[in-house]
Amino acid sequence: MTSLIAILIFSQLHHFGFTTITSPQTAGISFPITVYAYDSLNNIVDFDGVAVIFATPGPQYGDTTATFTDGVWQGQFTVTLADTLSVSCQDYNVPPHTGSSNSVVFQANSAYKLLTILPGQVYYPGIENGKAGSPIAQRAGVSFSGAVYYTDRWSNLITSGNDSYGVSSTDQYTGTQTFVLTNGTGVFSYALRTAGSHHLYTRDNTNGSIKTDTSSQFMNNPGDYSDLLIILPGETHEAGDTTTTTADTPGKTGIPDDQYEGEDFSVTVYATDSMWNVFDTTGPAVQLNSDFLFSNPAPVNFNNGAVQFTIQFNETGRVLLWAEEYTIRSNNNYLNIVSQIDTTVVPDSFIAYPNPMGIEGNRMYFAYYLSSSCNVIFAIYDPFGNLVYKQEISPGNAGAQSGLNRISWNGRNGENERVASGLYYAIIKGWTHTATIFNERMKVGVVW
Repeated sequence: MTSLIAILIFSQLHHFGFTTITSPQTAGISFPITVYAYDSLNNIVDFDGVAVIFATPGPQYGDTTATFTDGVWQGQFTVTLADTLSVSCQDYNVPPHTGSSNSVVFQANSAYKLLTILPGQVYYPGIENGKAGSPIAQRAGVSFSGAVYYTDRWSNLITSGNDSYGVSSTDQYTGTQTFVLTNGTGVFSYALRTAGSHHLYTRDNTNGSIKTDTSSQFMNNPGDYSDLLIILPGETHEAGDTTTTTADTPGKTGIPDDQYEGEDFSVTVYATDSMWNVFDTTGPAVQLNSDFLFSNPAPVNFNNGAVQFTIQFNETGRVLLWAEEYTIRSNNNYLNIVSQIDTTVVPDSFIAYPNPMGIEGNRMYFAYYLSSSCNVIFAIYDPFGNLVYKQEISPGNAGAQSGLNRISWNGRNGENERVASGLYYAIIKGWTHTATIFNERMKVGVVW
């Protein structure tokens, strides 16, 4: 009876064992393994259960489910981490039965990609992503350091990499900078100009077959409040702008629309850093100023880094406007104030002012009268009948309303390129689904 009990005890699963795994192996390439289910005396037991086989540092570096037959499992296994480690087996018993292979050296695979690690992240070889942690936010204009690794597909370092590499970004105003790897690693210093969410791109300049890396997404916050920026109608804010000369309107693009004498228009003022990123402040009051006669509104406090004024000028000409608070003054801003177009427009009439464009102001205005709201097409053609510019307006919108309408043309074609000086034809057609309401054509000139 005692002998029978001993046989039963010794024939139960006690642990797992591996045949010797050849060393070295290559990360990412499968190799054969055989695993046995043993009793306490290292005899194979009749085990037909399920176990998990995994790389000892963690299953993230390789794991598979093994179904044993008569105490044996054979199959292919892959480890993705380049290191010296063993392979383990563990079933689902509580507590589990376990076992490990001999130590095996796993070498890095062939060179495949560059890997970018940002501040706040940790290099994590053995997985395709190759990194852990979240990038910390940076500030516009302030340099930060990052690391680059020359790796295989699973982010294992390849120390033979001594290539030149370039770092660029989603910031259109920050160019590519070049650095060099040393023994597979590199450190770079980089600064972005434009606030917002960004990526870096790391490209191998020496070996074009190495995969370019796109970094994790990170925030680039504005720098310190240091400037005021005026945005006039027709202009668009351009954060990060590298323009420095006032004549080239730093911090914005576009040409200010001409405004009418005695007619209200809106002006926006932003609090910005030195690179024209809006700085979120509710701080000091801002005042608009001009050397010309205008409505001169009272100072207004910033709200989330912006303030809007409604103003009008009471004289024509090229006027000067600037913004000012206690310690900071904006660049000078210029725009044209033109005389009011005669609004005595009767049905079937069509007038343009100034004609030609370019002698006074940089826009031509068209006034016309519609007997009812309708669809409108406004088009400019050159003397050869080629379409230069086209605008379609839906009924009820400005330019397609019942009564007096007024629209403008800035002398640019459909690609926003300034047209050449010369003769053009302006056509306005208005229609409904039952009738043509308006259809007029006029010669206009452009003189730059």
